[in-house]
Amino acid sequence: MLALLSTFVFAAAATFAIAAVFVTMKGRRSQIAALLADYRSLQQDREFLVYVTGVQRPAPRAAVDQQVRRTTRRALKRAEAARSARSLRAAA
Repeated sequence: MLALLSTFVFAAAATFAIAAVFVTMKGRRSQIAALLADYRSLQQDREFLVYVTGVQRPAPRAAVDQQVRRTTRRALKRAEAARSARSLRAAA
């Protein structure tokens, strides 16, 4: 008899808890909808950022750009050679 009574008590408590959850969710429906909308918006923002910052083919360089790069590289090589020559003289 005691087991049957405790079973009914637990079942009633579980039913009450489930009913309380549903009543609370019904009262907070607008807030829950706003949270879900924020979540969807953030997800779309993340997808857009991944698309924007994703790896894409680089644009082809114009011939003028390549010429400028070669000239710059030559100047850097000359400067590095001069530095290494000075350091070798200083070490000797």
